[in-house]
Amino acid sequence: MRRCTILPALALVVTAVLAVSAGAQAQPGAKAAGGDAPPLNPSIVGVPIVRTDKALDNAANAIDTGNGASAVGPLKASRRNLIRSYRGAKYLIANTPPPADEAGSGSKRFIRMARRFIRASQRGHGSTWIRAQASQDDVAGPVFADTATAVFSVFTSQYQAATLAAGMAPDTKGNLLNRVKTTLQTAIVLRNRLVKIVHAAAPPAEEASVRAHASQDVEVTTFDVVMPGVATLLGDELQQLNALSTDTSVPAAARTALTNVIAADNQVLTRVNTWWPPATED
Repeated sequence: MRRCTILPALALVVTAVLAVSAGAQAQPGAKAAGGDAPPLNPSIVGVPIVRTDKALDNAANAIDTGNGASAVGPLKASRRNLIRSYRGAKYLIANTPPPADEAGSGSKRFIRMARRFIRASQRGHGSTWIRAQASQDDVAGPVFADTATAVFSVFTSQYQAATLAAGMAPDTKGNLLNRVKTTLQTAIVLRNRLVKIVHAAAPPAEEASVRAHASQDVEVTTFDVVMPGVATLLGDELQQLNALSTDTSVPAAARTALTNVIAADNQVLTRVNTWWPPATED
């Protein structure tokens, strides 16, 4: 498949600068240094990612305030938008635009991005972090993220949906727990499918590496570059799932639900590490 060059650092998760109603316009305060607009994810993935994040935030707030019935609608919405961003990623992979003339980055950068996203997500400031990081980039815009970077944004959305749903599970029961489980399982199943789609579309790691080093002037962003970051996200997610599933203070039904998805996560992690081995120090 044809591969695009990467936009500057932290372009991968700037979906939060998309206004949902406008599709692909930056929100106030999301300007890059020098007044240029930061890179945007294509609306086909950016809009559903933003809506997924908002729906999960609404669901968590409803559960935390003891109004579980109000969480059902947002949880349904989160699943719909997870599916939409997944379909958008499939479309981008199948219809990769011609490469642009921008500088690239190595896989270690995407691993660092994934780790920073994890920390921001755990603090509950994922969107704020995205806007703050985007504002540090010197980008001549408006420009859009390349396919590999935009697809990585979908993976981060799936990670956030899975970890937020896992975090809600101990506070739910009955039908509401089933809704939380559906969101969790949807994120994991779609990620598994997307990993397979990426592998089918991307060239072998050796071929991509040769091509990436063929030019001394431009580093291209291939899926071999971004996918090690997915392994970083999966590692953090599995740590949470394992801890919650063995915590006796968590209701048995919730622990069972979490245990049931650990095997699937481990399977995906094995695939990612096999197809895109972790970056090594130079």
